[in-house]
Amino acid sequence: MEYADFFEEVTDCRESGRCLHELSDILLLVLCGLLADCETFEEIYDYACDQEALLRTFMELPAGIPSHDTLNRVFRYLDPVELERCLTQWGQALVALLAGRQLVADGKQLRGTTERGRRQASIQLVSVWAAEQRLCLAQAQVADKRNALAALPQVLAQVLAQVLAQVLAQVDAAGSVVSIDAMGCQREVAATLVARDADYVLALEQNQGTLHTQVAAHFAPLLAQPAAHMQRDKGHGRGEWRQVWVSQDLGLVDAGAGWAGLRTVVCVRTTRWRDGQAERATRYFLSSLAGASAATLAGYVRRHWSIENEQHWHLDITFAEDACTCRRDRAPRNLSTMRKLALTLLHRLPLTMSRKRKRKKAARDDRFLHQLLAQLPTQESAPAS
Repeated sequence: MEYADFFEEVTDCRESGRCLHELSDILLLVLCGLLADCETFEEIYDYACDQEALLRTFMELPAGIPSHDTLNRVFRYLDPVELERCLTQWGQALVALLAGRQLVADGKQLRGTTERGRRQASIQLVSVWAAEQRLCLAQAQVADKRNALAALPQVLAQVLAQVLAQVLAQVDAAGSVVSIDAMGCQREVAATLVARDADYVLALEQNQGTLHTQVAAHFAPLLAQPAAHMQRDKGHGRGEWRQVWVSQDLGLVDAGAGWAGLRTVVCVRTTRWRDGQAERATRYFLSSLAGASAATLAGYVRRHWSIENEQHWHLDITFAEDACTCRRDRAPRNLSTMRKLALTLLHRLPLTMSRKRKRKKAARDDRFLHQLLAQLPTQESAPAS
């Protein structure tokens, strides 16, 4: 049960010869605590003290349980890129081949890092999410631009381009489809994706000025015609009707000339009924997909929200990420990576139970905790797809 093998490539940032605790023990201890319904370093320490006999069956713990201050200090200075690489390599091994897969790129603020008097969190992360497998493939932090918020869209575009290039360079991503919301609807992002032989579906909003105006004007006469795809959903006291129009005639969309790979524009009109009230919205998208049906494009648009529903929602509700007030140095980013790892382990273990109930079960059921950890790849095992 060499669970610590998963973290073997993470470099110990502490001074050699003056460390009482193994780095692998600290990382594995935090992961176990997150799986077992702990939120803070103090709670993780309390849990470890109660479960020391269990933890010693697969940890060294030469100097006993590390204090919560030790856990915090190590996470403050640990290299976040190396820790994220563990998650990235495992995720890519699980997906195996990205051709034909949908990847979702989206940003998230760690609101607990918001300083007094500020509106923006000091830590903002961009994640790349495999929609079908429901796991995080990569993560990068947006540079701190709190004094230049006007430049934030450009900063996000640069970070998105970098993290997408990093992910797509390590795997055979030809034919994958990357969907991004309006913050990533930038020329740099489109060019990066096309250079990696990946397709894109980008949400187009008014921040693109002339391009948005031209696409809206292009679809205005087409909306009088029957939609190419229609879908109705009903449930949880709500109803929704979606209509999709697709056009590959970009002759009048002059502003799109500088966008790499642009082949198709999409219009999605939704009508939602809730408590007898109708809400209508019209959204536009840019895509490099040529010849894709309206139904296919509508599927990419809908599945884009899986990162919100399956990752961000669970990070905030199941793991209380936004309530975490850990702000110093690299600790917030490193903790977010560990939460994503814990979330993946909880999701991939087939059991008809919510993620929250699984965490509580891991806290009281030693065998279940072992089942969760056993999914981690070791030197003797390879991850199953």
